[in-house]
Amino acid sequence: MSKKRATGNRSARSGYSIIEIAVLLVVLTAMAPPLLGSARKLRTSFYLQRSREEAARLFAEARWAAVAHGGATVELATDPAGGIVISAAGDTVMAASLDEGGVTLGLSRDRATARVRFGPMGLGMVSSQTLRFGLAGEERRLVLSSLGRVSRR
Repeated sequence: MSKKRATGNRSARSGYSIIEIAVLLVVLTAMAPPLLGSARKLRTSFYLQRSREEAARLFAEARWAAVAHGGATVELATDPAGGIVISAAGDTVMAASLDEGGVTLGLSRDRATARVRFGPMGLGMVSSQTLRFGLAGEERRLVLSSLGRVSRR
């Protein structure tokens, strides 16, 4: 039994025909809008989550600095959105930008700036604060209780 090799046969050629490539491009073009919309939503969610967690980290760092140094203050600003932690000794412990990716920050009572103080035991010394992080019509919230506890909403 001998096997014959097809040399001039069309099925033995490698590569794709122009019609196969055109069909692939049509399928990819049809799938692109839903995929881009999902990617945009994911990107928005990522930036909002990142900003909210960075703000929560500011408050956690302020509590530790307050216990270590006898007090600390978190200063928040909306333009540009960011915050810094200052110890009772006046040293800057941490600084964070909260506006990456175009995220906006809204503070309680629509203020432009806010100060949150923590006492020597790491407890908050202010009324509760609500931080609103917004981007592309979506919003995430971070609520700081009067005792300095953080909850995400």
